[in-house]
Amino acid sequence: MGLEISAEAPKASPAALPKPPQVAQTLSSLRDHRLEIVPPLVQTELLSFGAQRLLQASGDKVTLRESEHGQVITEASIGSVRAVAHGPLGALFALGASGGALLEPRAKTATRFPRVPFLPGSRLLADLESSSHFFVYYPDVSQLYSYPFVAETNAVWPIEASFHLEGCNEPLAQLRDGAIVCRSANGFVRQAPRGSRAEFEYKGLSDDDPLIRLLPGMRLDEFFGVTRAGEVLHLRLAGGLSLLARFRLAAPPYAAAANTEALAFVLVSDPRPDQTRSWSVLVTDFDGHVRFQAELSGAVASAEDDWLATLVEDKNLAISTFEPLIAVGGSRRVTVWDYARASERFTR
Repeated sequence: MGLEISAEAPKASPAALPKPPQVAQTLSSLRDHRLEIVPPLVQTELLSFGAQRLLQASGDKVTLRESEHGQVITEASIGSVRAVAHGPLGALFALGASGGALLEPRAKTATRFPRVPFLPGSRLLADLESSSHFFVYYPDVSQLYSYPFVAETNAVWPIEASFHLEGCNEPLAQLRDGAIVCRSANGFVRQAPRGSRAEFEYKGLSDDDPLIRLLPGMRLDEFFGVTRAGEVLHLRLAGGLSLLARFRLAAPPYAAAANTEALAFVLVSDPRPDQTRSWSVLVTDFDGHVRFQAELSGAVASAEDDWLATLVEDKNLAISTFEPLIAVGGSRRVTVWDYARASERFTR
């Protein structure tokens, strides 16, 4: 087992002077062949598909692109972008340090809404029962707060309603009906924000290979669990929790996403003394059969760079619920593939 570094590690202060060549070479070798990249506790959401559209976070703004060729439709400056998400009817929205932006399915410009607190580890979620609202989940207090999309003001917008997700731990996912499923002390909890809560005991997980992601399934009562080593569990809640199937990925997952027919992953190889670390994107069906895969380019970080931030900067992942599309990228660039045709649509 090699050394490991989490994507949540604090950024090191920049060195005042360049490192001596021998030190730089040793450091680069250690990073490339010994350090394991561990995905963050909460997956960063900086890409999201709407109906024939893709929203991309780019530093202090969001860029709305059409999904055929990647041409820019509009941009909105909202300060440092915290997260982006999509609503049930194809709307896209984003939160930034200075405000929010809502992009309706056919709109050519963004509607601004007030700034909302978004702490590290928080989640931005659609309200699937009300297209006029959205949720922010704050894990430290296990609270799901509801905010309305309203005209922009200079004030921080007040919370309209809140829902306590008792016993809810990471990882967490929103199911197709809007209910939240999350890890609990003894298994899983399913709770609808405005409805019932149910606990499900499950002992089929090892502390040596913890869950890092939960993903919604096609059915309202199904979801997938993804472990750090790359095991994928297909679980159903109806009549008590049951394991439907399981399969293992070829490499550890860094990011994961799901639509109603497929699972998508960004994979990163384990560090090895004789091999360079590799990245790839993979799409499978719900049984683990490969539908699409492609190698991803890996950034080269110098000894002076924030190594981890450089490597993972453009490794955000999104999958569309409207077309067979996936996207991998970040603020510098984004690539979109049609996984049904196994072809690249564009890189921008």
